[in-house]
Formats: sequence, C-alpha cells, structure tokens
Amino acid sequence: MRPGTLRALHVTTDAVLVSLGWLAAYGVRHAGAEALGRPPINPLDWYLRALPIVVVPWIAACWWFGIYQSRRTHTAIDELQKLVRGTTLGLLVLSAIAFFFKELDFGRTVVLASAAFNFALQGASRALFHRLERGLRAAGSVDLRVLIVGTGVPAIRLLQKLQDHPEVGYRVIGLLGEGPDLPEKDVAGQPVLGCVEDLREVAARHRIEEVFVALPSLGHTRMLGLVLACEDLGVTFRVVTNLFEVLTAGTQIDLIDDVPLVRLGRERVHPLYEPTKRAVDLCLASLGLVLAAPLLAWVGFRLWRSGVTPLFAHERIGRDGRPFRMVKLRTLADEVGPYEEAPRRADDPRITPYGRWLRATSIDELPQLWTVLRGDMSLVGPRPEMPFVVAGYDAWQRRRLTVKPGITGLWQILGRKDLPMHENLQYDFYYIRNRSLALDVSILLRTVGAVWSRRGAF
Repeated sequence: MRPGTLRALHVTTDAVLVSLGWLAAYGVRHAGAEALGRPPINPLDWYLRALPIVVVPWIAACWWFGIYQSRRTHTAIDELQKLVRGTTLGLLVLSAIAFFFKELDFGRTVVLASAAFNFALQGASRALFHRLERGLRAAGSVDLRVLIVGTGVPAIRLLQKLQDHPEVGYRVIGLLGEGPDLPEKDVAGQPVLGCVEDLREVAARHRIEEVFVALPSLGHTRMLGLVLACEDLGVTFRVVTNLFEVLTAGTQIDLIDDVPLVRLGRERVHPLYEPTKRAVDLCLASLGLVLAAPLLAWVGFRLWRSGVTPLFAHERIGRDGRPFRMVKLRTLADEVGPYEEAPRRADDPRITPYGRWLRATSIDELPQLWTVLRGDMSLVGPRPEMPFVVAGYDAWQRRRLTVKPGITGLWQILGRKDLPMHENLQYDFYYIRNRSLALDVSILLRTVGAVWSRRGAF
C-alpha cells in the first residue's frame, strides 16, 4: 500500500469517526435530558445537517498539526502531543462556529462530549494506523532508498542501527567516501558508490529518497552544497550530528535508537506569514514615510546646501535574483562610486562630516521605506547585495536570495557594520530557516535599540 493511499484511508476513517463522535455526543445529551429531566435539545436531523460544518473544520485542524503526516521516527508521546493539539484546536474551532452562528444552536454538552469522543476514537485510529505503518515498513513494503555520506565509524554505526530497526523503513543503497581515494569497494557489506562530490549523480542514478551525512570532517560550505543538491533533486537531507548550529536551530531532532538525526533543507513557513508580513510592511512603511517626511526634507535641504547631492540610487539584487533600484541619502563624497565597498571604519575619509551623523543615526536608510512600499524590499530580511557580489556567490550562498531583502535584519542588530554583509551569511541562513512574525517583531524592536545606542554604526 502506497503512503498516499494509507494517508487517504486514515483521513477518511477519521472523518467517519468524528461523525460517530458527534452523533454519540448527541445521544448522550438526549438520553441525559430524559433521565435527568433536563430541557430537550434540537432533534437529531438538526445535528445530522450540521455534520459537514463539524467534520471538515475538525479534520482540517488535525491536518494542521500533522496528525496525518507520517514520520518514521515518531514515538507514542509525539503522536499523543499532536493528537492533543489537533483535538484542542478542533474544539476551539467548533466552539467558535457555535458562538458566531447562533442559529445552529449547538448544545454545549454536545460540543464538549464530542471532543472527548473524538479524542478517544482518533487516538484508537492513530494507534491502529501507526501499527499498520510499522508493519508495512518491517515487511519492506514502503522502504525509503537511503544513501549514507561517509565510510568511517559514524557511518558504520548508523548503518548498523538502520539494519537493526527495519520497522523504521530505511533501505541503505550504498555509501559515499571522502576524497578521490576511496578506501574500499564496499564497507560493512554495502557498496561505496563514489565520493562526496558525486552525490548529485549517484542520488539521481539510484533514485535516492533520503541522504544521511555521517562525516564529521565535512565542512560547512560543502555541507550547504550537498543540501542544495538534495533540494534540487527533492531528496531529504539528514545529518547524524549537529554540525551546523546556525542552520539547524529550531529543527526537530529524530532518533533511530540512540543516533540523533537532524533534518536540513528548505523549511516551510506558515501559509499566512507572507501576506501578513506584506500587510505589516505596507502599514509601517506608510506610517514611517509620513512621520519622516519633514525630517527627510530638512536633511535633503542641508545636504544640498553643503554641496552634496542629497539622494543616490544604485542597483541591488532582490528576491529570486531580480535587480531593483535602492535609494539612500548620500553620506559619502560625490566622487565615490555607488558600487565601492562600504566603509568599515568610523574614520573612513570618504564619509562626509554630515554623512557621519546620518550613518550613526541610520537616518540615511529612511528613503528605503519607499522601496518597501514598491514591494522590492521588506522591513526585515537579509540586506540586498550589489550585483558584482552576487555574481561571485557559490550555489549555496544564493539561498539568501530566496526571501525578500530587508532594511534591517539579524546581522544589523548583532554585528551591524562591524563586518561586511557577505561575511555575515550565517545570520541570513538562521533568519531564512526560522523566519516568523514573532522573529520579525523582535528584530524591529532590537533595531530601535541598536540605532539608539549607535552600536557598530559608522
């Protein structure tokens, strides 16, 4: 049975069970009304007509918390946590429907009792499907084809754990060695299919579905290159040890026996994150431009009086590699080219006396609020780089172009201008993997503090 078929069967079964729980709750309330002399409730057909309104949001809530997502290394505690969250959200959604659509006139006892019934019934359903999944994996029916990067002790230990736990459902196809001089043709009974640099070709040829890295000597740059290759092939990428803390922060760790596996790769953000962030950008950028208009006019006039062109625009690279024009207040002498390296010292002779104050207070950044309104930038994100810098990016470095650039970001509040942008990529990778509205708000608030203290600004 294919995983998609099993998931569809699970969803269908839960839809039936939620319906039964809803009707059972009605039966309990109806029987209690007669036994205890309580007021009668609406007739059964009233609750039957409401079944779609009850079942669809409930199943959607369970789907939201990943109840139907198969994870090979989940424990019973993990499953229970997801079930509790899904049931709680389902109850809240059902309560909200009953509150806002009072004409439905759901009994409170029915709503609460249905949640209890659904928790019990879906718990039994999840346990049954969990056993079914493990049985299929142990029989080799749904094995994933796995490639291990490494031929040393960590790789052999991982291989043994995978072979000792067939119920996890991983079938090792082979290993990749380090360097051009491969040690042997096989290791612990598994073939060595090539070296690390051959991963893309080997994974495609052998239809690999997951890659496990068990090679402690693999550097950050090479690992990011492997992550990118796996993303291009649609292959899941896992690391046996937490080698790259920046990328793995906030990532759930799976266990096979006592071996920790950290999944790297593209992370999904909340589906409402992008539209909500855009709405926040529009509101705050509009408000900021209105409030800053008198200051910008005054600063522009002072720059013009001092013989300096007030504004300058130059090309930067935005999301997905699209170029755009970014406008700033001029803080360097007019003869300084727009694509020269930014000052790294407070006493840089290229900075004008008035420009030094503008850079220290970050007022020179305010015209970028207009770029935010245009949609080329966001308030929070990786800083946009110049075209010639982006042209020299490695494949893994181009991942910072997968999100919209921002006026402020992690490297500004943690290091600001003490290091150039291209030497602060670790902050960008952390932001890309962990971006959320809460993180954006935190960065904005900390930006205010960083600007006020003028830390690292020159």
